[in-house]
Parts: sequence; C-alpha cells; structure tokens
Amino acid sequence: MIRVARSLAMCVAVVPVIGAEQAPVSLALVDRVLAVVARQVIMLSDVRAFLELGLVDPSASADPVPETLTVLIERQLVVNEISANVIEEPSTQEVEGQMAVVAERLGGLDALRAVLPTIGFTADDLKQLLREDLRVERYLARRFPGARQSTEEELAAWMREHADELRDDGALSLEAARDEARRQLTRALRQESIDAWISTLVDRADVYRVP
Repeated sequence: MIRVARSLAMCVAVVPVIGAEQAPVSLALVDRVLAVVARQVIMLSDVRAFLELGLVDPSASADPVPETLTVLIERQLVVNEISANVIEEPSTQEVEGQMAVVAERLGGLDALRAVLPTIGFTADDLKQLLREDLRVERYLARRFPGARQSTEEELAAWMREHADELRDDGALSLEAARDEARRQLTRALRQESIDAWISTLVDRADVYRVP
C-alpha cells in the first residue's frame, strides 16, 4: 500500500511483554490488518501514519480510524486504476516541495524526522507516497479538466447555503461574490464527478474490511 507492496499473509505484529519475575510471557497486539484491497493489505499502522503526518483531515469524531481507512481504500483503488496509464513522473523538486509542506504542517523538518521512525517510515517511504499522490493529481487533471457550467439556480442555491462565508468577506462586491461563488461551485461540481468515478471503482473492486 504505502511502502512497497506487502504480502497478503494475514498476520499481525506482536511483541513480548515481560511481566513480573517468572510470570508467563504475553503477547500485545501492535498492528493488524484492517482491509485487503485487490490483494493489497492496509494495516492499522498505515492509517496511523496518514493521521500522524496530517495527510488526511477526518471529521471531528471519537474514532478517526474508520473514516481514514475509507480514504486509504479509495486512494489505493485510484493508484491501481492509473498504474497502467502513461503519466509524466513528478520531478524531484515537486516531491521535495510536498515533503516541505508535510514538514511545515508538523512544525518543521526536525519534527518530521522525529515522527517518521515512530510510524515505521523512512524519508524514502514518504517520498514514494507523495510521488503517488502527485501522479494521481496529474491523472485527475487530465481526466477531469473541468466541470460542467453551473446553472443560475444552482449558483443562487449555493450562495444562499454559503451566505455566511461570503458575508464574512465584506471586501467583496456583489459581483465579486458571485464570481467567487461560481468558482467554488465549479470546484465542488468537479469534485462530485471525481467522487462518482471513485464510487464506481469501489463498487467493482474486490475489497474486504476485516471486522
């Protein structure tokens, strides 16, 4: 999934926990399989890695794991789908730029270096992941270059729904507010098209979530 492809072996990582003297050795679960996507395994450690690196933005909930797992499942399906396509490889500078974004989000390069070993990542692991994401962005830009033109009714409804956001920016004239609303609505419509495409990938994929 994130690191190089894993074996499909449904194993869990365990470590011995030494109790009191002469106490029996017990096993503590430190990782487990959460899902299998087209014969590729997604581990709990993968989910934790994405959360620790701030690569997902889950909604405020008691347990972000299920939502993040869904993101990783969909991401893997997209990566698999585009693997046969000829896509310009991201440059080293682009990948390093994304590394810098992650580092800034965590509080700096030293903070990133400190986090990586705690999630079982090397810098190269993260670069591979970010390179995949850049390839996905290139593919989506080519497949979904834009969105259909919104209707006046859709624009009016969007402006009513987001009236508070537009009102907060008092510097915008009515016409400028309409232009900004149309830009945001166009992005939303494009994202709807992307989400619908991803849904078709999920529907036809061989995905197993471990209970």
